[in-house]
Order: sequence, then structure tokens, then C-alpha cells
Amino acid sequence: MKNFLPLGLLVLAAGCNPSAPTTSAPAAPVAPATPEQKAVVSYVQAHTAAFPDYQPLGWGRPVVYTKAREAAIKGVLAMKVFDDALVPRNQALANYKGALARHAPPAEVAVALARYGKANKYNDSLLVIANRYSGVRDSTRLGTELAHVYRIKNKTGALVTDSATFVVYKGGKVEQL
Repeated sequence: MKNFLPLGLLVLAAGCNPSAPTTSAPAAPVAPATPEQKAVVSYVQAHTAAFPDYQPLGWGRPVVYTKAREAAIKGVLAMKVFDDALVPRNQALANYKGALARHAPPAEVAVALARYGKANKYNDSLLVIANRYSGVRDSTRLGTELAHVYRIKNKTGALVTDSATFVVYKGGKVEQL
């Protein structure tokens, strides 16, 4: 009994209740309040395949979405596509160098060179697109950016909490970033 007294006092002091369940109740759905939030909810409901059994849970603070912010976001996405395309380009270059090193027949070397040239042109075009977004300083307002937390069913049918960022443009068009 002496050994349980310090443990019991420690549990009481920490505010723990050993018989209380450790899981919390799921958050109640939150209704949209602003026109931007309503536009996002309409967008989500129009794309039910991507948002099965959608339930809104919360909204972030609205942020002004400007041309500079758009360029920053789209520039990062374009650079990611460029970086992802470097892998096949580098593989095509390695295949071409390997064909040269093993003195492959000229037809095989030509095929390897053509694949490398095609991959290299594709990468160059992606880099041009990515560079288009650098240096944009225009603060013209395009719309409102909203972070949104929601609950959906995943592929196994379990309810999961997820989040996404949406842009509601001045004309009412909604885009998920």
C-alpha cells in the first residue's frame, strides 16, 4: 500500500484519469461562413471522386493571392517537374555513353543519341517554363487563398483527416494548389 500512494498522488497531480478513454471524439463538421469558403465547398462537392464522403472541419486564415504568390507557387511546381524529368534524361545520357564505350553498332548509338536528344529538349522546355515564374514582383490581387481541413474516406473506407490549399479567384473560379 505504501508503494501505491506516491504513484496515486503523481497520477492525481498530473491530472490523469487512468479509466478515461485515450481517444478523442471526432470533430464536428464546420459550416462555411464566407463566400470564398462556400465556393471551395461547391468545388469539393463538384469533384466528389477526389473527396469521397467530404466533411468540412476547419478553415485557415484567408490570404491575399497575388501574381507574385502565384508565380512562387507555380515556379516551385514547375521546378519539381523539371527535377523529376532529369532522371530519365540522365538515364538516356548514360545509355548513350554506354553505347559509345562498348563500341555498339552505329544504329544502336543513333537510337541512344536520339532518346537523349529528345529527353534533353523536353528538359530545356521545362526549364524555360520554370524560369518564366522567377522574378515576378507584381502585387496585383488575383483572389483569396484558403487552407482547409476536412475529413474524407480513404481507399480502404476509413475516415481520415486531410487538408488542402485552395484559391478562389475574383470571378469565382476555384483551384486546388
